[in-house]
This record gives sequence, C-alpha cells and structure tokens, in this order.
Amino acid sequence: MRHLSDHQGFSVIEIAVVVGIIVLLAVLSAPVMSGYSPSYNSKKAARQIVSQMQLARIHAIKNRVTTVVVFYPDSFTDADQANSFLIFEDDNRDDIDDATDNNWIHDAGENVIAQRTYMPRNVKLISATFTPNGSGEATETFCGGFDSQGLAARKKNSVVYVTGDVQLKNSKNQTRTISLNPFGKTKIAMGS
Repeated sequence: MRHLSDHQGFSVIEIAVVVGIIVLLAVLSAPVMSGYSPSYNSKKAARQIVSQMQLARIHAIKNRVTTVVVFYPDSFTDADQANSFLIFEDDNRDDIDDATDNNWIHDAGENVIAQRTYMPRNVKLISATFTPNGSGEATETFCGGFDSQGLAARKKNSVVYVTGDVQLKNSKNQTRTISLNPFGKTKIAMGS
C-alpha cells in the first residue's frame, strides 16, 4: 500500500505533457482572438471620439465658449497630423472680438481641451464631412463643434448649424460612423 507521503511530485514527462497542451491551446486560439482585435479597436476609437466630443460640449456650456473638434482623415497631407483629431476652445479670451474668434482655426492663445488624439492601430479615420444643416453642401473643413448652449456650433455670423459625420474603418473594412446632429448629440452607427 502506497502512502501520499511517498509521492514526491510530478514527473518531467507529466509536466511536459501539460505544458504541451497549454501551448497547443494558445496556438490554436490566437487566430480566433486576433479576429476580434480590429472590431474592438474601431469600437474603442468610435467611443473615444464620442466621449471627447461630449467633453467638448460640456466645456462649451460650462465656460460659455465655442469648442471645435477638428478631424484629420488618414488622407490628410500633413502625415504627422493624419488619422487624428484635436479639440480646442475657439476664443483666445482676449476680450476683443476679432477675426481669430469663432473662425474654426486653432489660433495662438486658444485653449486646447483635448490634445491631438490618434486612432488606434488598424483603424483609419477615413472621412469627416460636415455640412451646414439644410444646405446639402459639404464644407471645406473637417470641423464640427459646440456653441455655448451645447448645440452644434455655427460659424461666425451664421444662423446655420454645422452637422456631420466622421467615418472610421478597421483592417477588416468594417466601418463605424459617428454623427453630430443640430442639438449637439452624437451617435455611433455600425456599417458594413
């Protein structure tokens, strides 16, 4: 009769078999797990954009300023800025109403609310199309934003709200569209 105290541990062969099974399972599951990564990354990027836009909206209301979100699609000619976005306060707070206020350009002295944020690996910001509401014509900029009431911002001396869509694409060609409506609300839609 054997006692438990006679058994000293596992043999080298037993340990090698267990390690081999673990390695085999890891190798077999890697392709399955990598299939989730592009979808996860694009979902994460879309949520990050919406979250940062909500932050910009809250900042605009709280500080009674216009905030602008500038998107730089992957095709943007300045490669160091491509595939990113930047959020800033469009008023340099110098108490002078001049051409640099509410011009939708990040001018010197204007407060950056969210530093330039780049898309995650395998996610491309493929387009940002903002349209003056009701005009049906795309603007020449990749900007959207919020006024001091949290509504979609208007360009200086304009009564037309600028609304639009930002489109992301992952390495599996799945798209996500982030939309900004005139009421300053954002939503994410999954494409093909």
